Amino acid sequence: MAPRPLEEAFDFGRDLAGDDRLLPGPDPAAVGALVRLTRTEPGLRAVWLQTYDEAEPVFARALAERAGLPAGDLRPAVQAAMFDAALRAAVEHHAWHAAGPAPAPAEARAELAAALRSALAVATQGLA
Repeated sequence: MAPRPLEEAFDFGRDLAGDDRLLPGPDPAAVGALVRLTRTEPGLRAVWLQTYDEAEPVFARALAERAGLPAGDLRPAVQAAMFDAALRAAVEHHAWHAAGPAPAPAEARAELAAALRSALAVATQGLA
């Protein structure tokens, strides 16, 4: 059986929509405020970027396994870097471009899910 396309491997809408069957996620307004602080607080920015740095090799191993490639292959490492950067950019874009009053948590999660799906679609398209 061929693996699902990468963009289908994540159901951001279900995962972030506050489905009662899932563990509740953090308050989107609080997360957005925290992410916005990474622009002005160097220590917080360092921690924020470190979490993504630590996730990248995990993504690379998963992508290598999914593609049947050795763990040290360059291709999944580059794909993981693109995937990791796309997710970080989506979260930051969502947080930094929030305007007006904070939406309801379900709406904020839906907006973030849309940003994550869009970023992943861009990353999987590659460069023109």
